[in-house]
Amino acid sequence: MDKFESILDESISALQAGVPIEEILAEAPDYAQELRPLLYAAMVLADPNPVLVPKERKEALRTQYLAQAAALPAVKPTFNDKMRAVLHIIRRRLTKGALLNDLVTVGLTVILTLIMTALIVSFAARDSIPGDLLYSVKRISETIRLSLTFDDQQRAELENTLNHERITEIEQLIKLDRAAVVHFKGALDTKGENLWVIEGLTVFLPEDGFIVQGDPQEGDIVDVVGSLRTNNVLIADTIIKESNRP
Repeated sequence: MDKFESILDESISALQAGVPIEEILAEAPDYAQELRPLLYAAMVLADPNPVLVPKERKEALRTQYLAQAAALPAVKPTFNDKMRAVLHIIRRRLTKGALLNDLVTVGLTVILTLIMTALIVSFAARDSIPGDLLYSVKRISETIRLSLTFDDQQRAELENTLNHERITEIEQLIKLDRAAVVHFKGALDTKGENLWVIEGLTVFLPEDGFIVQGDPQEGDIVDVVGSLRTNNVLIADTIIKESNRP
């Protein structure tokens, strides 16, 4: 693109941005004579109102505009010309309205990107189990779902679904013979001296370092945190009574 074409392109951009023609010409006095008819033609061509300028007149102006543009001499722009053109563009972009539009565009792009990334990662994490790389993402996603559920009945149903998911995860770990820290809630089915059955899972109570709160009895709902060993042994760290079986 030669120097005049560069200035013409900048001038048309400024015209489209609402800068008056005379102000545009004042910034390029050496080319004002050549720019004036082209800018007026461009302004008329851009007018969407067919009443003010008939279609035939627009076509004639378009032909004249293209002919004048084609007849322009080819001049190779210098480095200074290119820098001047860039500075003109930057100066016009550094307006309050342009900066606001840019910030809004960038902000929306970042927000949409984050939302899409979160959705993709959450989808990928839905089948993860304790010890997997994305398991923490799965639990965070569940916490967000709970925080956004305000109806008491729906919240209780979701909590019940998530509790069953914890049991399913432990069953998967047992099948894979994997060790992991686990956390689940369930009904205390059987209570022995060192062995309890909670929601169908056999839980061993260690002699040292074990915490039990609330003196849970058979039929109570308890919250369990423990360690699943690779030999399919589930050892409790804490058992807390939450409520009686409904």
